[in-house]
Amino acid sequence: MAKLWRFLSILVVVAVCLGLVSVAGAPPQVALADGNTSIEVQPDTVTVGLNENFSVDIWANVPSMQSWDSVGAYLNFSPTYLQVVSITDGALPVVLGAEFDNTNGTIDYSAGILGTVTGSLLVCTIHFTSKSTNGVSTIEFVNIAPLRITDIMYAGTKLINWASVVNSTVIVGEPPTIAVSPDNLAFDAIEEGENPPAQMLELCNRESGTVDWSLTENTAWLSETPTSGSLGEDECEDITVSVDVTGMEAGDYSATITITGSGEVQVPVSLHIEPAKLSASSLSILPQQVEPGEEVTISINVANTGGETGSYNAVLYINGVVEDNQTVSLAGGTSKNVIFTVTKSQPGVYDVSLAGQSGQFEVVGGGGWFGDGLSTGGIIAIVVAVIVLVVAIFFILRRTRRET
Repeated sequence: MAKLWRFLSILVVVAVCLGLVSVAGAPPQVALADGNTSIEVQPDTVTVGLNENFSVDIWANVPSMQSWDSVGAYLNFSPTYLQVVSITDGALPVVLGAEFDNTNGTIDYSAGILGTVTGSLLVCTIHFTSKSTNGVSTIEFVNIAPLRITDIMYAGTKLINWASVVNSTVIVGEPPTIAVSPDNLAFDAIEEGENPPAQMLELCNRESGTVDWSLTENTAWLSETPTSGSLGEDECEDITVSVDVTGMEAGDYSATITITGSGEVQVPVSLHIEPAKLSASSLSILPQQVEPGEEVTISINVANTGGETGSYNAVLYINGVVEDNQTVSLAGGTSKNVIFTVTKSQPGVYDVSLAGQSGQFEVVGGGGWFGDGLSTGGIIAIVVAVIVLVVAIFFILRRTRRET
């Protein structure tokens, strides 16, 4: 029995040694359960200088009992700090070449590689060059289009469970003392609608000692609170970033928040404003003929045919002059009547303009002794006529008395 145990121990030691030898020089592997697959970026972290060339490898790890026919990847990087120069294919020939967009910071390696893949495989090598701005960029697997739910393309006969994705971090130039999260902000709004909700930036001091910081931006539609402060060692502070879309037209806008401490960090900000989907119709003026001082009700129906809440400013004009205005907020798919009430004391015809639609109402004379609807000239004419009539009657009566 002792000999048997000694023999088994020797076998275990030999197996371990062979295992160590077999992985020598291979990339670090991610521990996976049976039937799972992973893809990883190597190295996980790299520091490069300004305007320096460097490369990042994309590896796929497959358990020995599984295989696939092709593999590809969809990745994002920060175009503020990095630019892709080229991509070198991995171990197997590629069906189609990889594409990358240096403006938006995307890499589309959807064509993948062709062939049966098992074990560990170098999918491709991405050749970057850093830009002239200090900062930190990630190279991460993300959803770039619908149906790419796993963020990793797999074209084959088996459904693979992607258990682990390891992303890479690239530090360009001197790493700033102030760490910022997230590294970009995106806002969405509706034309003539409400301002989008504010977002938060977290600033942290990752060095020893106290760091003073200040913040600036390069556009009028952005604002931040606070814009300066001090951070102790390992201390963090939240910055509220707000957007004001008042008077802005539909379209895409971009800006940059610059945070200066012991070094400088730039945070790209994007703003997308959807065209307004609010409309007004069915102008109503009731009644269209009134006495002086009587109320006229003027209304318009405002509808929001979009999916987001928006606001509409209805301005009422009478004879080309602003009479009143109301702002209403409407959820998507709803409508509301905006109602104005006006009174006019002077007789006449009044032109109405509301939300691009027009109409009229008239103020006519009322039931006074001379008629409230008469003009001043008309009243004077009636008075003169009465006086003339009275004088005429006076002279007729006087003449009659003389004759008798």
